[in-house]
Amino acid sequence: MEQIVLAPLLQVIFDKLANPVLQKFADYWELEDMFKKLQRILPLVQAVIQDAEEQQATDKSIRIWLSQLKDAAYKAEDLLEEFTYMQNYKPSLIPEALSQAKHLRTLLVYSEDGLLEVPSDIFSSFIYLRVLDLSGCQTKLPQSICDISLLRYLDLSNGHFDELPSGISSLCYLQLLNLFGCYNLKCLPSMVQITGLRHLNIFGCEALAELPQRIGMLVHLQTLPIFIVPIRLRKQDKWIRIKGHSLLPARLSELKHLNLRGELKIKHLERIDDVEEAKSANLRNKEYLESLGLCWGNKGEDLIMNPSLEANVARFQERKHHVSGPSEEPETHATTSNQDSAGEVLACLQPPKNLKKIFIVGYPGIGFPHWTLPNLTEMVLISCRVCVQLPFIGHLPLLRSLRMEGMDNITHIGPEFYGEHVVSFPSLQELFMRDFPSLRDWLIPNGKEIFPKLSKLVLRKCPNLVSLPLFLSLKHLEIQSCRSIILNSTEELTLLSTLIIEGFDDLSSLPPNLLRNNPHLTCLTIKSCPRLQSLGPDFGCLTSLKSLSIQWCEELSLLPKGFENLNALECFVISDCHSMEILPGNPLGGLRSLQILSIENCCRLSSISVGLQYLTALKHLTVMYCPNLAGLPDSLEHLSSLLSLAVISCPLLECLPEGLKHVKTLQSLEIRSCQRISDLPEWLDCFASLRTLAISELPNIKSLPVAVRRLTKLQHLSIQECPHLQRRCQKERGEDWWKVAHVPHKYISSSQQQ
Repeated sequence: MEQIVLAPLLQVIFDKLANPVLQKFADYWELEDMFKKLQRILPLVQAVIQDAEEQQATDKSIRIWLSQLKDAAYKAEDLLEEFTYMQNYKPSLIPEALSQAKHLRTLLVYSEDGLLEVPSDIFSSFIYLRVLDLSGCQTKLPQSICDISLLRYLDLSNGHFDELPSGISSLCYLQLLNLFGCYNLKCLPSMVQITGLRHLNIFGCEALAELPQRIGMLVHLQTLPIFIVPIRLRKQDKWIRIKGHSLLPARLSELKHLNLRGELKIKHLERIDDVEEAKSANLRNKEYLESLGLCWGNKGEDLIMNPSLEANVARFQERKHHVSGPSEEPETHATTSNQDSAGEVLACLQPPKNLKKIFIVGYPGIGFPHWTLPNLTEMVLISCRVCVQLPFIGHLPLLRSLRMEGMDNITHIGPEFYGEHVVSFPSLQELFMRDFPSLRDWLIPNGKEIFPKLSKLVLRKCPNLVSLPLFLSLKHLEIQSCRSIILNSTEELTLLSTLIIEGFDDLSSLPPNLLRNNPHLTCLTIKSCPRLQSLGPDFGCLTSLKSLSIQWCEELSLLPKGFENLNALECFVISDCHSMEILPGNPLGGLRSLQILSIENCCRLSSISVGLQYLTALKHLTVMYCPNLAGLPDSLEHLSSLLSLAVISCPLLECLPEGLKHVKTLQSLEIRSCQRISDLPEWLDCFASLRTLAISELPNIKSLPVAVRRLTKLQHLSIQECPHLQRRCQKERGEDWWKVAHVPHKYISSSQQQ
């Protein structure tokens, strides 16, 4: 029977733990204690192992234990061999010492500032490397990357370089190349030799004007989120390119050989002047394609088809301004000829039947083809400004979300939209319509049931639409920048939980039955209704309301009758209501569940009611930009749950109310731009739980009270534009430094002190 020998293997693991490169890895991830413990224990384990190896011939249980331990030891060795090294303790430089890890298979390098520098020849020794992540790399990539002949995964996302190393096409085993957010990248090399490439991510490569010719030969390619239709070259231009050894661009027809999966966005379809080229793309047979974007002009640049990418895209958009200049082509203007041509091109780009999402952006045609898409769940139409009728899609059985924006020429919604079925849009749950300037009529055919499951309707910028169909299943309704008469169509709704009314210049009061018929409303937002004077007499019936926001309603002077009955209200924001002079006691006093109260930019407000004393659940109170507010009520002492208080730009306020000292729960206090405040109270140390104190633009405060020294839980202190305090709190020298020295994080004047 073959004996199990483990001692040499454990010695190998012990030696690897002593590797200085691995030690740095442990330091970075704060694993030093664990590594030291392993180094301490392993010699003891080796002694036990040697004894067990001698006894395994006579004791079966020991042999089983050794067998299991052998498997674990091999896994431990693999883990140490294929570790991830994330380096940022030595800014912007991969250490040369890393080249000692000859058998490294996985290397992930993270650069927080996006300025990572890579030594030119460091990768030449990594002949076993399979995975390399250089996200956020410097402006130039080293040619030595091309020496990693066995590389399978290469992540260069968010890089600052404008070209890839010329030899990257020799990485014949490469399966994934991630170039997400490489906004300076201008061209791709030929990829014909990378025959095993499965995933090529070029989302966010805004400077990339075309793809290399013969990309269609990558028959294993599954992920290609963007295809750019190139500018059609004249014969002499092609000859110049060939003579100069430049690559010719890939034509749309090369897609026919690719069995793509997931999502595909085709940009600059206006460049196609041969419908046969569109037909040869063979989209209809790409059965694994789930999401398709068809874009004309520059309208599709920022189109996000995958919601899971939104966070990354937001970060990319912050850096997008570095791209030099706008796109080379102006926005396409529709003529009769390109309207007809666009319609033919769109018809030839028929998607596969399994498609789940389709996005059509900037389409300059007048109508849509009749496609059969039985599995479609989401459709988005943006800036199809020439279209005179909506697509024939009411029969789609699984369509759940429909978004339409920028449809300038649509004058009515009628039978052609719904189709011939008795029930139209049987599964639609969300409908978003924006910027329909010519829409006047929304018609419902007799004998049809439409949108039986519609729960969310968002309607924006439809200034000529005067009525809506009755969607009894609606739970979320948002209407913005329309005529107020359209609200009369909503009075019979009874299931609303969210109602947003915004941008009604002619609205003076809410329809009388709108609130009364929706007692289950939990969120109500009313914005930018400058003539609104009344919220109606039935406000008290909203006993389920949790969030209320009233903003930019300049003529609203009183809170509605029944306001005190909003027992479930948790958040109340009122701002830019310049006719509001007082918040009376009774309405506020009944809000026993209120947790957030924000009063902002009410220029005539002179008093906040003593009813605040009943807000025992209040956690966050903000009062800002109220120039006539002379003071806060002493009744704040009863706010037994208050966590944060912010008082900003109240120039008549002279002091904090003394009753506030009884609020033991306060964790954050912010006072800004209250010029009449001349000192902070000596009882400030009553805020035993205070963690953040921010004061700014208080020029009359001469010094800090000694009480600040006793705020032992204070973690963050900010003092800005308070000249006396800034001088007195200078590090080590100021008279008040001893009062603030204990605070871990201080931001005083223009320099951070820690």
